Amino acid sequence: MMDPYVASAGARMLLCPVCGGGVVQWRVKITALGHFQIDRCSSCGYAFVNPRPSLEYLMHFYTSSGHHIGGEPSDALATTAEEVLRRETLYPNSTLDAERILQTILGFVRREDTALRLLDIGCGYGFFSREARRTGFDVHALELASGERRITKDIAAIEAQAVSFEEFRAGARSFDVILMSQILEHALDVNLWVEKSFALLDDDGILAVALPNFDSIFRMVMQEKEPFICPPAHLNFFSPRNLGRLLKKHGFEVLKTQWISRIPATAFEKRLPRFARGAVVPLADAAAKLLLNAFDFFRHGQIINLYARKAGMQRQGA
Repeated sequence: MMDPYVASAGARMLLCPVCGGGVVQWRVKITALGHFQIDRCSSCGYAFVNPRPSLEYLMHFYTSSGHHIGGEPSDALATTAEEVLRRETLYPNSTLDAERILQTILGFVRREDTALRLLDIGCGYGFFSREARRTGFDVHALELASGERRITKDIAAIEAQAVSFEEFRAGARSFDVILMSQILEHALDVNLWVEKSFALLDDDGILAVALPNFDSIFRMVMQEKEPFICPPAHLNFFSPRNLGRLLKKHGFEVLKTQWISRIPATAFEKRLPRFARGAVVPLADAAAKLLLNAFDFFRHGQIINLYARKAGMQRQGA
């Protein structure tokens, strides 16, 4: 029986979608869902699954599995809001990220009497939408997975739309901020996503993107075995340099890049004998934080957050 991914895939792209440079095979990632060839641009370093699956293949994958998982089938949609909040209390990764990203965005936007309009693409469980509402944004959210939409309603008190960004319709200049947290790596056509974001943003609007860093020390050591290399969930593998190049190509001005790395203390705890956990885990956790901070300082952290501005008409003509 033919692999569904192979059956749905189009022709292999010979040129990089970001810069137009030539591409060469980087790795083949084998998962329970198939064999996925990953190519890399010889010029800008952008890596991507090539050939691409069809949009229909991806829509089926996300509506049935959600985007919080990697490249394997999962029953993650059975999760309750209570369970999601319990996990977040133990390891508040999404809450910390949402607070940092929203505070950074607020430093770039002009506050007015009316609420600023924010579009949260692929809102997941709603932590970013919740923080955006808390800080005064008029929030609109998109999420394909039904279970995650249900949890978003409980956590963020909003109704996320069950539509892909490709199919989403809104007027030009409808938003002041567009947030893509851990979602652009899933996009089938990254040029379409960035171009559409430019059209949807008002003049001087902000696009905030958070995604795995292909230049991280973890990816360099683990190569295709790094957990974020997980097709078909992740199709795109960016570094700050080629992500910035993609945004600039479509008219954005890059304002700031952040590098963020975290490993939960439980990662060490599971590897230690029970009698040693009380004494060793705090020390190991402190040492790990120092090491991760060093990775971030030298720009090889796990995650990148990149903020870009859509130039207004006056600025473009200047």
